[in-house]
Amino acid sequence: MPRSHSPAQSKPVPRRRRANSRTVKKTFTLAEETVRLLVTAVREGGTENLSAYVEAAIEEKLRRSRRDELYDAYQAASHDAHFMSDMRGVVKDFRRAAADGLHDD
Repeated sequence: MPRSHSPAQSKPVPRRRRANSRTVKKTFTLAEETVRLLVTAVREGGTENLSAYVEAAIEEKLRRSRRDELYDAYQAASHDAHFMSDMRGVVKDFRRAAADGLHDD
């Protein structure tokens, strides 16, 4: 099981908002301890402000979710006999193409 880190321990990389990026104001309810850790992380230089920290954390979570979905699809495909047969054919064709013109003289 992966270790979890408090926001003060695992700081997102500070970044500036893209110039053409529009913002939307939303209200969220967070646990007091979470807010305390966020404030501490920002104070220690984790990011320029709370919004930037929360946005970076959400973006990271979304990237991980998309990656996990992709890995799940790879796993499912690895159990599909037709797909794997097709992939073996592709690998064989690429092996032949990669060797084309690379003869030892």
